[in-house]
Amino acid sequence: ATRAAVFGANLPLEEPFAPEVRALALQQVDQELVQEGLLDKVGGDIAPEAKLQLSFESRSSLPTPGVIVKGCLDECDICEPAVDREIQLAIERKRLENELLKKQIELLEKSREYRCCPAGEKEEPEAGDE
Repeated sequence: ATRAAVFGANLPLEEPFAPEVRALALQQVDQELVQEGLLDKVGGDIAPEAKLQLSFESRSSLPTPGVIVKGCLDECDICEPAVDREIQLAIERKRLENELLKKQIELLEKSREYRCCPAGEKEEPEAGDE
């Protein structure tokens, strides 16, 4: 599509500025901005005084119903590796303590069986059991 078809045939076509004219216009604008104290030099950056005067900082917060943090020990957990290792060691310790208690119970039962009298005999009471 041609420009005339898109914008209408009766609109005048404007030619861009020549590079020399454009450069002179930009230089003039820079000189005016330096005179006003907005630029530090022609073609330079913003003047520090202007930056201090025109800069601002704004902080805001959006009201929310709250922050929900879900921590769980799934495949993607929130624990650090050291905390995760500590949890695993605590679980292993409890398992070993349970095994020790089971073995102690078995030994106590065997000890009672060993101390018990053969069939037909009575167990003699110990000194403190009367």
